[in-house]
Amino acid sequence: MCEKRLQQMPVQYIIGEWDFRDINLKLRPPVFIPRPETEMLVEIALQDIKTRNVERVLELCCGSGAISCSLLHAVKNLSAVTIDISPDACRLCAENAHILSLTDRMQIENCAVKDFSSDDMFDVIISNPPYVLTGDMKDLQPEILLYEDVEALDGGADGLDVVKQIFTLASRHLNPSGSLFLEVDLSHPRLIRDLLADGGEDLTLLATHEDLAGETRFVQIIKKQETST
Repeated sequence: MCEKRLQQMPVQYIIGEWDFRDINLKLRPPVFIPRPETEMLVEIALQDIKTRNVERVLELCCGSGAISCSLLHAVKNLSAVTIDISPDACRLCAENAHILSLTDRMQIENCAVKDFSSDDMFDVIISNPPYVLTGDMKDLQPEILLYEDVEALDGGADGLDVVKQIFTLASRHLNPSGSLFLEVDLSHPRLIRDLLADGGEDLTLLATHEDLAGETRFVQIIKKQETST
């Protein structure tokens, strides 16, 4: 274990598991390690899910399944569809769902956000997508660059490549008045507000929330209600 740590392997991978909110997750490289900030994303979404008695959610870029497993653990009548482009992530998500006895309430699909094909509609969509600006990738800790899947981190030149795909998906699969919850870069909330305002989307930025450091890190976007003519 010491030798692995001297090779800059993250502690979570060395131990092979880590706590996330009130559940324990199996973790292994290269699947992205969930951070404490993402626990706050779950808390924010739970407030909406419980208030509106949401019964089904869609998680995009699920990784280890931390978000969906935590939501299903907290709300016993909730079910989830989870997707990830990485086969490794999908296998680990399925393993964690099995260990936590959540398999019967979780559907896992191995596909990219832009390739998600379904007729299903959801009241809540949630994601911690790749959002690091490509120019900032070189500044990440060696533990991250050496062991974690960079595809789960690199969001393109402005960090919004996958986020924009999520907007397109949410426009199709989010019910009117439904919520989209995202963890994003600190530079993104203003860009997202302008992007949605200028793009003619049926989505609008409803609220932003701060992370543990007091930085604006989370956004809640809603789909506008259809207007009668």
